[in-house]
Amino acid sequence: MKTEIIREYYRQRGLGWPDHKSALLFFLSEVGELAEAYLTIQDEAFSEEEKSLFQNFAELGLKADEIVSRKPGWIRNNDRLRKENIAHEAADCNMMLLVFLETYAGQSPDEALLQKMELKLGHSLSFQPEPEDENS
Repeated sequence: MKTEIIREYYRQRGLGWPDHKSALLFFLSEVGELAEAYLTIQDEAFSEEEKSLFQNFAELGLKADEIVSRKPGWIRNNDRLRKENIAHEAADCNMMLLVFLETYAGQSPDEALLQKMELKLGHSLSFQPEPEDENS
């Protein structure tokens, strides 16, 4: 997603563009919400270790949220009463990771990932998706 879309969303919500430290705190808060949502609605059996890990992430996310919510101009839009939408929580993580990396390094996570892959491969990575089979 382009940050222009996120900037317009922020504008329409009356939010300011965060600095990179705030964006990282927002991201950590969203990771906590995702962990909490996943733990809440997954019907898989979690080990005690896994439950504890997800609960710790949720608690740390709340702490990050407490810190960043003290910043002027921050509007809390999720009181954590609706935990059921994992896709929306993951999307929030993606949005805040994108905002963080743009404010920190002026690039997108996709650009950074491609650079990392190419560095590990030692050459440019060119990828052409295979055409979908019309009979499938």
